[in-house]
Amino acid sequence: MAIDFRDARVLRFIVGILLLAAIVLGYSMFLAKSLREEIAVEQQNLDMRRIELETLRSRTTEDLAVMAQRIEMYTQELSALDLLLPRSYNQEDMMEMVTAGASRSGLPIVSLTPLQYRTEGEYQVYDWQVRLTGRFHRLGVFMDQLTQEMLITAISNLEIHQQKAAEGKFDNIEASFTISAFVQP
Repeated sequence: MAIDFRDARVLRFIVGILLLAAIVLGYSMFLAKSLREEIAVEQQNLDMRRIELETLRSRTTEDLAVMAQRIEMYTQELSALDLLLPRSYNQEDMMEMVTAGASRSGLPIVSLTPLQYRTEGEYQVYDWQVRLTGRFHRLGVFMDQLTQEMLITAISNLEIHQQKAAEGKFDNIEASFTISAFVQP
């Protein structure tokens, strides 16, 4: 069976095939090209967004690390400040602190009396009236020890009286003073 190229049906078929090939080729060259370009642009946008996301993640991680360091630094500073001005007060701890310091200094305590709690500015103040006896230089040692304690921040109303000299002892004294502990509210 020979194909007659002069036959109208064969010519229509060939022209149809050529048109179909032209449409497919035209679509892939022109229409699909614009789609490929759009896909390429969107892929670039997606890549840029991924890079931006990774940058933000790394910055966030760095920021969190910096924030953690700052929190640790501020916590340490707060702890150091709490040593200077604590946030709590315990009457038994205060009594133990004073009696232990007097004992280490060799000073017998005659009386140790807590006074009325008061507010001074923005601080809570706990006062103790102390009366003790001993030698003058030991009182200095005791006062030095008190300045190193956490709660004791002020000594006021210091009165020192020389006691009658005993055999060979010329520096016996009786001292009274007020110790104040300032506490943050």
